[in-house]
Amino acid sequence: MSRVILCETKEATTSYIFPNTKIEVFSYEELCFYIYNNVALIAEEYIAMPMFHWIEQELGLQQLATQLREIKEKESTDLTDLLAAILTYKEYYTIQEVKDFIFQMERMKGLPRPQFRKMQADGFLRYHKYLKAIAIYDEILEEVATLNQDDFLGSIYHNRAVALAYNFELEEASKCYLKAYELTNNPRSIYEYLLLQATMRSKEDIEILAKYYQVDGMLLNLYDAIEDAQTDVVGSAVYHRMQKAMYHYEKNNLTDFNKRMDTVIEKLKEEFREQTV
Repeated sequence: MSRVILCETKEATTSYIFPNTKIEVFSYEELCFYIYNNVALIAEEYIAMPMFHWIEQELGLQQLATQLREIKEKESTDLTDLLAAILTYKEYYTIQEVKDFIFQMERMKGLPRPQFRKMQADGFLRYHKYLKAIAIYDEILEEVATLNQDDFLGSIYHNRAVALAYNFELEEASKCYLKAYELTNNPRSIYEYLLLQATMRSKEDIEILAKYYQVDGMLLNLYDAIEDAQTDVVGSAVYHRMQKAMYHYEKNNLTDFNKRMDTVIEKLKEEFREQTV
C-alpha cells in the first residue's frame, strides 16, 4: 500500500485475497483503501459471501456483514451500493471522499469500453500483473487502432511499453515507446525509451539517439537515473545471491554454485508465476 494505514478495528489472522490481483488485506481499513483506489478492478462477484464471511469471522464486524448480505439479496442492488456500504461503515473516509468515490463509480459506468478497459489494464500494471495488462492493452489496440485518438492511443502504447519492459521484452517495448512518442510527442515516452536503450547500448549510442530526437537536455537526468538504478541493483537480494553463486563458481565449487543458481532461478520463476494468476 502507498500510505500508512492506522487500523482501529480488529486485524484478521487470515487475509482476504482479491482474486484478480492477489492483493491481501488484513483489516477493515486496508479493505477500504483497496476498494477506494481500485474501483476499475473490483467486479460485483468479488463482493459476495466469501468476503462477507471473512468480514464477520476475521474482522468481527457482524453488523457490516449482515448489512452486506441484505443488500446483496435485493434485486435492485448494484456494485455501488455494496462498496458504499463498506466505505461508510466506519469513518475511514470522509463524507466528501465517499461522495467523490460514488461519483467516480457512476461516471465509470458511462465510459466507452476502451477507456474502462484501459483503467483495468493500468490497475493490473500498477500491481505488476504485466501479462494481464499487456493482454488488455492489445485488446484495446485491436478495437481503436484506426481511430483518430492520438492521446488515448499514445497512453496505451506508453503503458504497454512499461509492461513489456518489466517483462524483459525490450525490443518490443522500445517500439511501443517510440510509437507513443510519435503519437503524443510526450517527453516522458522518449525519456523512457532512452533509458531502456541504455540497458542495451553504449553511452555514445544513447547520446546519438538523444541528439537525433533533439532531447539532449535529458541526458543529465538520464545518467543520474541509470546511476540510481545501478545502486538499487547492487543492493538487491537477487544480486547478492548471484554474487555468492559466482564466488563458488570461481572457486570451482560447482555443487554450491548450482544450488545457489537454482534458488535465484526459482525466485525469478515465482515472480513470473505471480503475473499469470
